[in-house]
Amino acid sequence: MKDVLSMVVAVIFLVVLLIILPLYNYFERQDDMSYNLALKSVTMFVDEVAENGYLDQNMYDKFIQRLATTGNSYDIQIEAKKKVYTVDPENPTTDDGQTNYIEQFKSYYNKDIFNDETGQTSNIIDKDDSLKNDVFFLDVGDKFYVTLKNTNTTMATALLNIIVSDSTNQKINISYGSTIKNNNWENTDISQLYQSDILITLTLENPNDINEITGYPEYSFDNSQDRVIKYKVKILNSDDSNIASKLKDNIRLVGTAPNCFISPSSITSGTDEGEYIVEFNLDESKQNTYFSSNDYNTFRCFLPANAIQGKFSKNASANSDPIIIKINSSIKITED
Repeated sequence: MKDVLSMVVAVIFLVVLLIILPLYNYFERQDDMSYNLALKSVTMFVDEVAENGYLDQNMYDKFIQRLATTGNSYDIQIEAKKKVYTVDPENPTTDDGQTNYIEQFKSYYNKDIFNDETGQTSNIIDKDDSLKNDVFFLDVGDKFYVTLKNTNTTMATALLNIIVSDSTNQKINISYGSTIKNNNWENTDISQLYQSDILITLTLENPNDINEITGYPEYSFDNSQDRVIKYKVKILNSDDSNIASKLKDNIRLVGTAPNCFISPSSITSGTDEGEYIVEFNLDESKQNTYFSSNDYNTFRCFLPANAIQGKFSKNASANSDPIIIKINSSIKITED
């Protein structure tokens, strides 16, 4: 009896040694290749979003197609963190009466980015993910993350389960993210990105000469004419008839000096549809607010997220290109 049992054990050992282990090593190498392909697909996808400043349906579909070449199915979780400015609840106003804003991030997940489930796919993901409004916009400084996990049992895992019954099914677990570097959608034809959704653009109306060092228009605080900054704001959104009031309450000229948020002095309608002229007047008595202890400050016209609502829900915030304002015209900006 003992001899028979020993023979059975020996046969099982030989089967494991001569058949299962070589097969396991082969399929383990296949899993390694799948992991590398999946990692490359994720990094390419995230980097493409970071370079362009938006996620559209075509970009996501190409990402799914690249994953399909691995032969696995995946749980794909996306998180986008949009930068927003909110009033500081602990210190809502500064000593000189200016509104005190703090920078925060608002997170958006799959349920915020994609439509509800519309069908089943065969082997890639559990549902057919189509983007709401075909595009999801991001701004420079926002963050974009992807977490990818395989949901199927690979052959290497199945063979390993013969020996170790409680081994994990997860052979591919990838997390990768990046900070948004560009707003390329600003230079893309409207018909390619927006359908009946809102469009926001901020354009400087009275640009001065460009500083050769910074590449930005330059203004001097000691020049009264330079203390008036005008922006053309274009907002196409037929669903909102109260845009001028929302602009007055939300749009700001934001400087890099601490607590430098300047409210508009006037907002008038422009000549084109959805066009507004927003004027900011710098107050002579608030030099310290504008510059702190610096000789100059970099400003942007900023419209925070969710100020204007439309079919494109929770729209991205809008930023203008930077401008430089110096304390006086004698200041020379040099390279660091």
